[in-house]
Amino acid sequence: MIPKNTALATRYFLYARKSTDVEDKQVLSIESQLAELREIAKRDNLTIIEELIEKQSAKKPGRAIFNEMLKRIEQGEAQGIICWKIDRLSRNPVDSGKIQWLLQQGVIQHIQTHSQSHYPNDNVLMMSVELGMANEYIRQLSANTARGLRQKARNGIYPGLAPLGYINDPSTKTVVLHRKNAKIVKKLFETYATGTVRLEDLANILKRSDILSKNNNTVHISRISFILQNPFYYGHFRYGGEIYEGKHEPIITKNLYERANTVLRGRGRTLKIVDNPSPYCGLLRCGSCAMGITAETREKHQKNGNIHHYTYYRCTRKSKITKCKESPVRSELLDKQLSVLLSKYAMPKNWIAPLSSMLDKEELKAEHTAKDAVLELRAKVQELSRDIGRLTDVYVAQDIERADYLERRRSLLSEKKTIEEKIADLERTPSLWIEPVRNWIKDASILDEIANATDLPSKKSSLQKVFGLNLHLKNKEIEFNPLPPYQYLRATRENFSETNLALNLEYLLKQACTYFIKNSGEMLNVNTDSVLRKRFEG
Repeated sequence: MIPKNTALATRYFLYARKSTDVEDKQVLSIESQLAELREIAKRDNLTIIEELIEKQSAKKPGRAIFNEMLKRIEQGEAQGIICWKIDRLSRNPVDSGKIQWLLQQGVIQHIQTHSQSHYPNDNVLMMSVELGMANEYIRQLSANTARGLRQKARNGIYPGLAPLGYINDPSTKTVVLHRKNAKIVKKLFETYATGTVRLEDLANILKRSDILSKNNNTVHISRISFILQNPFYYGHFRYGGEIYEGKHEPIITKNLYERANTVLRGRGRTLKIVDNPSPYCGLLRCGSCAMGITAETREKHQKNGNIHHYTYYRCTRKSKITKCKESPVRSELLDKQLSVLLSKYAMPKNWIAPLSSMLDKEELKAEHTAKDAVLELRAKVQELSRDIGRLTDVYVAQDIERADYLERRRSLLSEKKTIEEKIADLERTPSLWIEPVRNWIKDASILDEIANATDLPSKKSSLQKVFGLNLHLKNKEIEFNPLPPYQYLRATRENFSETNLALNLEYLLKQACTYFIKNSGEMLNVNTDSVLRKRFEG
């Protein structure tokens, strides 16, 4: 019981607090606290000058109402505080220190809780222990919550607000598809992957679908860019700086995600394809510094007044690390080298019919071939899973830096997802690889004609199919590394004999089929990728 003369001389603030955080899950509601504290004030004849209610966590400093209350106490408006428990006042050492200091200095003359009283002359140890326990509770709670969320992420469940196209299911505490918005998100990726639209156009698509920002404005292009770069849509998600494999249903394939991001890395430029004077821009890279190769036109003035124009290809010299000293090369010399190189990968005309016939037979047993490929790909997935596990062990043992760990983990998970999608494609359509092989035979059979033609854009397109992005210019000479099917084709051309032609072609087709089975998803989009490279690099 409080001494009567002290109670009459002291004025009190009634302070009730409850946050929406997990920390206060078991604490009485604001209404219950107010009712109990009013009863205490009435019982002990305490004068309440104002009731203060705060709905904010006390785990860190900065509560406006709490700080204003202490300020008013220091100004002499009140000398005491009534609260349910001491942890209602503070769960952090900064605010705890303020309360203890004001109490010891007599600025706060009395703190009354439902079970205890605190006075300036009391042993400070008891109050310090109680406030310390409140602080430690919130620290442990924070650590336990973070650990729980990390485990949830490891289990493949996204521990956060669902992105556009999904909703949080409170009953299962998982993320599920929003059927209407999921279709819109897929449309965004498909539209942008064509390379013919800008981010602003995607924002307008969302606007027409009544999807706006929080302020009811058109969604900003930075937000659109974030959506296009979010791996959540193909089945992975970022959390705490790491990439995790999600159990939610993907909206798009990883292949579509990568095609859209190929466009995005080109900064959304919708440039026209330029045929002249730089048809080979975007095809090669510098062999010394790995920067792009660009073209420029130079004029030569003769004494008789004639002016000649020459096109030269040279390194862009944009490297900030290497000072490139590669000399430019005349377009005529470059074209001659590329034409000779392309002709070396042309398929002899008398090979087309037997290869096509063999492929027809392969098509009849495509399902069996696909099953064998799936088994091999599944083994690769298991190997990648083991690599991810070993990488984690190395990181836990502190034998690798966190930045390296995150980058390698991201790369392994990305490769694993790509292979898993290939497996799904082959199981769904066992003959998916047949058409790319037919296209390869067709493309390879006309390389001689294209090499000898003057249609430079077509020549560039064929070179991209044969070499991808593996062409470099160094010392005015072409350095190259062909894609596997064309590599096998050239090797067969150089080593075959007429007596063993059938065996040579059978081996060639087997190698080509193996390649296209494992890369069928990518090869279906080879024409689109070629256009994108020409658009953004040419």
